[in-house]
Amino acid sequence: CSGFSVPNGFKNHSSCFKNITIQSDQLEDLWLITKELTLRLEEHFKKQNCKDFACTFSGSIPLQEYFELIDRHFELRLNAEKFRELLSERAVQFRAIERRLLTRFKDKTPAPLQHLDTLLEGTFREVIALADAAEENQANMFQAFTKLKSATHLVIMLISLWQKLNADQIAIMEAAFLPLAEDTQELGWEETVDSAISSLLRTCLSKSSKEQALTLGGQLSMPKDTSRLKKNISLFCDRLAKGGRLSLSTESATQQVAAVPGKT
Repeated sequence: CSGFSVPNGFKNHSSCFKNITIQSDQLEDLWLITKELTLRLEEHFKKQNCKDFACTFSGSIPLQEYFELIDRHFELRLNAEKFRELLSERAVQFRAIERRLLTRFKDKTPAPLQHLDTLLEGTFREVIALADAAEENQANMFQAFTKLKSATHLVIMLISLWQKLNADQIAIMEAAFLPLAEDTQELGWEETVDSAISSLLRTCLSKSSKEQALTLGGQLSMPKDTSRLKKNISLFCDRLAKGGRLSLSTESATQQVAAVPGKT
């Protein structure tokens, strides 16, 4: 029995089954049903005592669609930061107008309000509108993060089938690509994953001993864009395609640099 290939979907080519295709307009929608399909097929062939059955992946990793989900999530994080800054500015403005009005009201010979009351009401409405927009953006960001996590699970599965990774290697990938159960403005998915992948590229997936000598320092902070992250993810897949192997052992990583042809 043969395994899987996934060109524009997910197919099973087997002498025991007709072709099975799973397709979706949205990348993130493929993960759960693809996972369930692999589990059921593995269980079926295990019951049939078909020892040579294996799930494999020979298509290209859908990085372009994956990067679009990353960009969408990051865009909403940027929007959240802008809303936070605008709300802070309007709140300061509101309190300043409020203090001036209170001063006028406390004065024994109060001066004309000079439309301060109108300005206070307008600023208050702006604060409410910004708060509503920020809340809507937060809901959209939560949804985008859920989609991103689902797509990440799918990408991890496809890479593991493509490279025939064992359980320990899959665990390393999951730790690198799925470090956060929840996304926060202070510590986001993009900078956390970028740091983890950069660490793997400088250790077990390094091209030379010079890369292994490099160290990552500094506190994680929100990046300006996602270009570095997407570059590192592409490089991560490229290193695996060229024979790199995921490992947390420094010794095995050093041996790998010396053993893999073309890595100097």
